[in-house]
Amino acid sequence: MAVRIRLQRHGRKKRPFYRLVAADARAQRDGRFLERLGHYNPLTDPAEVVIDEDRVLKWLKRGAQPSDTAKNLLSQAGIWERFTAERLGKPVPTREEESLSTEEEASSSTDEAGSAENESESAGATSEASVESSD
Repeated sequence: MAVRIRLQRHGRKKRPFYRLVAADARAQRDGRFLERLGHYNPLTDPAEVVIDEDRVLKWLKRGAQPSDTAKNLLSQAGIWERFTAERLGKPVPTREEESLSTEEEASSSTDEAGSAENESESAGATSEASVESSD
C-alpha cells in the first residue's frame, strides 16, 4: 500500500481548514486516512501550523511520500530537513541547538555592528579634532 502524507480539506465554503494526514494514495482527498498528523489553518495571521513531528517522522521512515503542499509545510516546520539529515546519516541539530545558534548569530551581528559604529564615531571625532586644530 502506497502511503501519502497530504492535506484533507475541512471547513465551510471559502473558509478552508486543513488536516495533515497519512492516507492510502488511492483514497479520496477527504476520505479514509490512516492517521491524523496535524492541522493547518491558512486564514489566521500568521497561518497556524501544528504538526506532530514524531508521528510524521515515523511515517516518512516507513516510506510515506508527502504531497507538494505537505512537503512545503514540513520544510517550514523544519521536519523535512531533519528527516533528510537522518537519512543521510548526518548529525541532526535539535531545536535547542538551533535556537542557541540563531541567538549567537544575532548577538555577534549586533556586536559587529556596534563595534563598526564605535569605530566610525571615533574616526569622525579624530577628523573633527584635526580640522579644529588646523584653524
